[in-house]
Amino acid sequence: MSVLHALTVPKWGMSMEEGEITEWRVSVGDTLAVGDELVDIETSKIVNAAECQVAGTLVRIVGEVGRTLKVGMLMGVVATGDTSDAQIDDFVVKFVPDASGSSLAQSSDAKAPATPASQAQPVVPGIPAAAAAPVSTGALSQGPDDAGVKASAVARRIARAHNINLNNVPATGRNGRVSKRDVEQAGAIQVVAASLSHAAKPTAGSQRSTEDDTHIASTPVARRLARSLNINLNDVTATGKRGRVSKEDVEKAAVAETGVAFYREQKLSGMRKTIAARLTESKQTIPHYRVSVDVELDSLLQQRAYMNGTLGHKISVNDFVIKACASALEQVPEVNVQYAEDCIRQFDQVDISMAVAVKGGLITPVIRNVGAKGLPQIAAASSDLARRAQAGTLGVDEFQGGTFSISNLGMFGVDQFDAIINLPQAAILAVAAGVKKPVVRGDSIVPATVMRVSLSADHRAIDGAVAAQFLQALKGFLENPASMLL
Repeated sequence: MSVLHALTVPKWGMSMEEGEITEWRVSVGDTLAVGDELVDIETSKIVNAAECQVAGTLVRIVGEVGRTLKVGMLMGVVATGDTSDAQIDDFVVKFVPDASGSSLAQSSDAKAPATPASQAQPVVPGIPAAAAAPVSTGALSQGPDDAGVKASAVARRIARAHNINLNNVPATGRNGRVSKRDVEQAGAIQVVAASLSHAAKPTAGSQRSTEDDTHIASTPVARRLARSLNINLNDVTATGKRGRVSKEDVEKAAVAETGVAFYREQKLSGMRKTIAARLTESKQTIPHYRVSVDVELDSLLQQRAYMNGTLGHKISVNDFVIKACASALEQVPEVNVQYAEDCIRQFDQVDISMAVAVKGGLITPVIRNVGAKGLPQIAAASSDLARRAQAGTLGVDEFQGGTFSISNLGMFGVDQFDAIINLPQAAILAVAAGVKKPVVRGDSIVPATVMRVSLSADHRAIDGAVAAQFLQALKGFLENPASMLL
């Protein structure tokens, strides 16, 4: 007798509600052991690998790559012992999601189903209907055996259905593997621009070629796109390699004929959805106000040059800013707070969230207890967190729970900007670039490196005078860096 086990979307962190399946690391038929990494799931901020909690054989993948599933929903089915497709179908149909996020929410003996498989309506994964029939891929089908090419299970199935040799597909997936998206892009299997096909049809009085265009040299992708947009390749100016018509050439021709801008739609990632929701909530619910001050950095830059050059450290200007903020928050603790409806939470420890740009959005890893750390420790922590944030390997507890945020765009040459408060915090510091400017010292005008910082504060918790005191303290620490090292 076989026992079927449900693989469900786990719950990582209290705020997690859903996750997007980005890549399966195993295929149907693989033998699994407890602890095996099964599938990569992108949550609001990171990509984590769900692990198997039971030994057995993967007999069904329900959560296809690209699908967004709520916590507790079914991703796949594992069996211990022999089982039939009908029994698996029946198990999938009768599955009830468990919002607790248990990775093995349900299991059952695989007995004969009450409803024949032909009458059941299971959510069975497979190749999309639009991609079910093989298409002519020309040169994409040529090449040596691709059995050794690293590719996700879904990517390999789609490639096989479309007669695409994986040796011809550039790999952009995790760990150098070919992903589902790589195969689709290489074979132009899904073209969002097809929505323009109705606009690309001939209009009255338009002069378009009717001659056979099969002799026109073009890439397979360009020819399929031209066919879907009703573009004759005789009307397309070729700019591709060796005089071939490229996909971009067809897109330009479609725009020229219709006057409609060519566009592609990109599905929002879980991270982008969360950023949109949280920042909208922040702007709508928090009464922001902003105060700014210019800081002269010459003494700080000299101190940094000494510590890096003579002492061999690797400390950035941003590391100095993080340390100065911690010192200022300890001096003006009324800014190290959160508004909580019926109270204001006052934090004794300074945990600073630093904004890090990552592919598809941003994330704010937290440096804990900054006040107790020296500059070399802060530099090491910030570098490590930024690297792992960009690699998508942060743990949930490493980007939640900060008490104050810093967003630094100085490396992009920005003169000034205002940042949106990072809920549930009450303040965020926006840091611009340091630039040479003339400043007045006494009766003289001298050059100095000046950096503007702007504090966005929650007026429900932080009054204007308090914000000004914080910036005054921050300016003092940055302009006299030795004072924050005491």
